[in-house]
Amino acid sequence: MVEPLPTTIGRYVVETLVGIGGMGRIFKAYDPEIHRPVAIKLISTRLMSGTDSDEYIRRFRREVQAAARCAHPNIVAIYDFALHEGQPFMAMEFVHGVSLRQALDAAPVMAVPDAIRIMQQVLDALASAHDFGVVHQDIKPANVMLTPDMRVKVADFGISRFVNTEVTSTSSSMGTPNYMSPEQCSADAVDGRSDLFSAGATLFEMVAGMRAFPGHNLADVTHRIRFDRLPLLPAPVRAVAPRLQLVLERAMEKQPEDRFLTAREMAEALGQVLGSLSRNGEKGDDKEEKTRVSPISASAGSVAATPPDSQQGLQRDTGSSSPIPESQIDADTLRVLEEKLVGYVGPIARVLVRTTAGRSRSVGDLCAQLALSVTDPAERERFRREVGSLIRSRSPAATGVPSRGELSGSRDRLPEHELERVQEALAQYVGPIARVLVRRATADATSVETLWLSLSNHIDSPAERTAFLQQRQR
Repeated sequence: MVEPLPTTIGRYVVETLVGIGGMGRIFKAYDPEIHRPVAIKLISTRLMSGTDSDEYIRRFRREVQAAARCAHPNIVAIYDFALHEGQPFMAMEFVHGVSLRQALDAAPVMAVPDAIRIMQQVLDALASAHDFGVVHQDIKPANVMLTPDMRVKVADFGISRFVNTEVTSTSSSMGTPNYMSPEQCSADAVDGRSDLFSAGATLFEMVAGMRAFPGHNLADVTHRIRFDRLPLLPAPVRAVAPRLQLVLERAMEKQPEDRFLTAREMAEALGQVLGSLSRNGEKGDDKEEKTRVSPISASAGSVAATPPDSQQGLQRDTGSSSPIPESQIDADTLRVLEEKLVGYVGPIARVLVRTTAGRSRSVGDLCAQLALSVTDPAERERFRREVGSLIRSRSPAATGVPSRGELSGSRDRLPEHELERVQEALAQYVGPIARVLVRRATADATSVETLWLSLSNHIDSPAERTAFLQQRQR
């Protein structure tokens, strides 16, 4: 049975119902005292079932008061809290625009620069809230609002946390669990680093067009979040922004202490990724423009601060990921590489070396992949020269130890037709020397994917390098 639309809630004149979520109903209303539109969230009475309603309301009021102190341009402002016929309600800033969830439903893949700029605004909001001691605990596309000029407004600071801890029916209150941190899945204590995991999961979906941890049900999803490795971003995204994978992997580490310490630190790392895109001129690339999300027009619809979650569903399982392999490269070599790389990419060098080492079969393979993170061609070549002596000193010939490529026979493992295909593609950019380069790279390549990435180092033009890597997907 559909509940009738109230004419007023408190002093506010109700105009229309704009959404129904796990917490209750959301209305667009009008404040006759200040003459402005507001969003009213009327909390469902079922959330108070089985509890002392007076105590519930007192505690909920304290949460709202804490959230209201988080004044920030990227946070939905809370104006008022009161009761309507025994039900608590909040009056909030009415945001003209759509939710990120609605934007992704319309266009599942965002251009990397657009996605990063949106997430930087989310992280600015999180940093401000964390300074006030408020942890959101429900960062997801449905709680990120986008105005027509692509400004971000994050809704429900601190409120979803309170509701979710009070309700025993997880399926009815928690909504989509795909963005929860491992500690949330385990019902452990959380802090601001939990929000960073959720922000990473949201950004992954924005650029990949799929959720990082899909599943058939709540148990499946939470198991993947707790134990599965973060999947690789699609190859075209990694080709455009090779550092982004590493930023996401750090943001979504299983243990909070392994993540970024603060939202500002994560935003800074994303700024480095965005800066590398600008230096390479990727923003104007025609191929990228095809996936760019256009600014949202007012005609696309105006929704309240918290849109309904009822249309969200779990994506179908696409397969689990394997655990991160342990690095076979000694700690001294990793330390030297980090010291050399930090001069080119800044503090993120530690994350790049640690994460890439787990997927590398040799020092040469590791150095080839790390070179991809140096976006300037001249600096990349200088980095290669600096690590050249390190590669030679750690090579099988110098140590007397056969490489894993020699033990397993890389050329036997890599399909011949793939070697011919990559050689043909590379020859378009470097000429006949492609045959020699492919033969050399094959000795240390861990996979066809690594082979293409390693060979792309020999192409100086960012646009041509991207075009070369895109041929891998054909």
